[in-house]
Amino acid sequence: MDTLKKVDARQDMLIVNERQKDFYESRYEATEIKKQVAERAANGLTNLWTWLRYKLMLLGQVARVYDQIDCLHQAWMYDIQHAHVLDLGCFVGNSLSLWIAEHCADYTGIDLSEQATATLDNTLREKHLDHARAYKQDFLANTFADNSFDLIYAHAVLHHFQDMDVLLEELYRVLKPGGMIISYDPMMTEPLNRLARTLYRPFQTDRDWEWPFTKETLSHIQRYFEITAMQGLMGMVKLSFPFLLIPGLAKFGQKIGRWGVAFDRMYARRFGKPFYFCWMVTLRLRKPA
Repeated sequence: MDTLKKVDARQDMLIVNERQKDFYESRYEATEIKKQVAERAANGLTNLWTWLRYKLMLLGQVARVYDQIDCLHQAWMYDIQHAHVLDLGCFVGNSLSLWIAEHCADYTGIDLSEQATATLDNTLREKHLDHARAYKQDFLANTFADNSFDLIYAHAVLHHFQDMDVLLEELYRVLKPGGMIISYDPMMTEPLNRLARTLYRPFQTDRDWEWPFTKETLSHIQRYFEITAMQGLMGMVKLSFPFLLIPGLAKFGQKIGRWGVAFDRMYARRFGKPFYFCWMVTLRLRKPA
């Protein structure tokens, strides 16, 4: 991509990010009553998609997939006591934001939402973490110096950028040589998932900033960073999903779910069919020294 096209792509994404900011701030402000009204006003397909996503999240909780992610990320961040960390897209704080802030030398959390980051910043102040701060900032309009961070934590963030070259160049610029990025994002490499997302996309409210990873995305990433570790998630474990919906078969479904978690943990750690069957992926990336 030439320089002019990159500038145009960045400007387009900055405009989309403004809309994304409004979207997430409205969700932050919404009361439960407003949410219920919004659900009733939405079309049937949107509500069905929301219901399925909620059920799949419950499956992930039952199968302890999310606990696995946190444990894996903590293991990947085994030594950050001297690290300068950027928590990219932190919102009010993800499941590891406070843990990271408590264990690193310098913590910066940024997100598009001013209200959400203010909530996280207040929490950091209450915990007397003077080396930690959170504030509103669009990553593509940031003022960080080159080689600012030892670690960038991007929990469910990287798939919000349509043009991966623009994003990856900025990540590369602000990360120190030898520095790491830890990411967690949805994929659409599994055929049924790809079909469902394609059919739903015309009705999707947040489609302009939802770009689940494809094989091409992963190829793009490897042009800039070395993938030092990877783990596919929600692969074979999702075979248990139908059984959890049928009365009397929940225990059988849980048994399949536990088997699926073990299978994914063993066989979805490298590129191949088990990996591409997964719906989520976490990556540990390294900038060449």
